[in-house]
Amino acid sequence: LQNYSSEGRQYHDIQSLEEKFKHFSSIKSQLKNPVAVGFALFFQYLEYNPKSIDYNKKNIELFTTFFSDCELGLESPLYSEVLSLLEAADTSSTEEHKTDGAIGSEDRHYFLDLDMVVLGSEPEQYAAYAEKVKQEYHFLPQPVYNDLRVKVLQNFLQIPNIFATKEFRDKHEAQARSNIQKEVDSLK
Repeated sequence: LQNYSSEGRQYHDIQSLEEKFKHFSSIKSQLKNPVAVGFALFFQYLEYNPKSIDYNKKNIELFTTFFSDCELGLESPLYSEVLSLLEAADTSSTEEHKTDGAIGSEDRHYFLDLDMVVLGSEPEQYAAYAEKVKQEYHFLPQPVYNDLRVKVLQNFLQIPNIFATKEFRDKHEAQARSNIQKEVDSLK
């Protein structure tokens, strides 16, 4: 847990991880392999550096080392499933995100939705999240950060579904779109 408490982490920290696990608890019964999703949630941002483009690869390596050190077997289905989830985090979307009306129900859909759930939080919580993300990118000049952030946020607004699963979409999609649009407007 030390990594999640390291200096410079404003959003991708222990509090964010705890929040994801709270949501995880509420959908755990929907998962085919909750243990794999739990491992993936923990390892997804274990190593995080906003200046790096390969932190996801590093986290896969850390998970592989952990799994190997525990002698759980790199040929096991659990290892393969966690690896698949961590690899899905690279794109953060599936066909169900990109296809209007499509609904996902696989573990990877829930895993990705858990990563995005903060986008659909109450406006005050979203504003705090947006400020923390901004602090993590303190090294960028403000105009550069604003331009890059707007591009990322507009990508969410352009896809039909921010959330792939019915549970997350029904509960968070409308609020996420409202939060994102408000932030985009504030950055322009």
